[in-house]
Amino acid sequence: MEESIRLRRSIISVPANREKMVVKAFSLPVDVIMLDLEDSVPFQEKDEARKRVVAAFREQDWKGKVRSYRINGMDTPFAYRDIIDVVEEAGDFIDVIVVPKVNDASEIKAIDYLLTQIEMRMGRTRRIGLEASIETAEGMLRAGEIAFSSPRLETLVFGVADYSASLTMMSKGISGHGDKEEFYPGHRYHFPLSMMAMAAKAAGLAAIDAPYGDYRDPEGLRRSCILSAALGYDGKWVIHPDQVEIINQVYTPSQEDVERSRRICEAHEEAKRAGCGSLAIDGKMVDAASIRVAKGISVQWERIKSRSEGS
Repeated sequence: MEESIRLRRSIISVPANREKMVVKAFSLPVDVIMLDLEDSVPFQEKDEARKRVVAAFREQDWKGKVRSYRINGMDTPFAYRDIIDVVEEAGDFIDVIVVPKVNDASEIKAIDYLLTQIEMRMGRTRRIGLEASIETAEGMLRAGEIAFSSPRLETLVFGVADYSASLTMMSKGISGHGDKEEFYPGHRYHFPLSMMAMAAKAAGLAAIDAPYGDYRDPEGLRRSCILSAALGYDGKWVIHPDQVEIINQVYTPSQEDVERSRRICEAHEEAKRAGCGSLAIDGKMVDAASIRVAKGISVQWERIKSRSEGS
């Protein structure tokens, strides 16, 4: 469905208990602001942080950005309150809930059921989407099952730091993307990146890459973005405002891709009107998967243009 084709080139995570950081995020040209209730919020501040999340959803001008927040993991005593307290008060203003450290499809199904009950009780018809963060070896093994776990699910996110820890991977310097890997002959994360992207795309979901840890290394960031974009990723998490421009550039479709997608969509509509069962562009047959990709790129490009014109 078209509503799940959200702009997700750049996603910034902001501790919900840090008011100055939250306010700053709204001034950045990111596609997604994720208000964080998980790792960045101390135990004793969880309750107050939920209230701040509700206030941000209800009172801030999000200026077309995707409105999201991250709950605590489903294996904690905080997750159910993160859902109930925030969604009951601000559900009409929420686009997506990010679920961390997902190890099993049942976690996403449980949240789906809970959200459905809240929406029925509150009389809401607008469905909140979900994003599942894959951050462990167990979660990666079940990425395919997780990807098909709920019609609410829109995205799989790669959590590189916790994934590395779950595999007890050697680290020298910054963990995850940005770690200097002279000790390894290749890219250590190519396999999980490819595996997770395959699961996401098989289910028609977006795939989002983990952040690049060294914000003082713009060329390393660009290489990291190009690598994951080449594997089918749609965007990347941001840890510093200086990273936003490069990330947005790399994950924006090229003019060549946009033009080809436009031609495929137009030819597809003409073929439907003519009752034709096959479609060819430039002498090459176009299958159903190519048409879906073309439609996705076209929708994304229109939203990028709309964002640029509104800024």
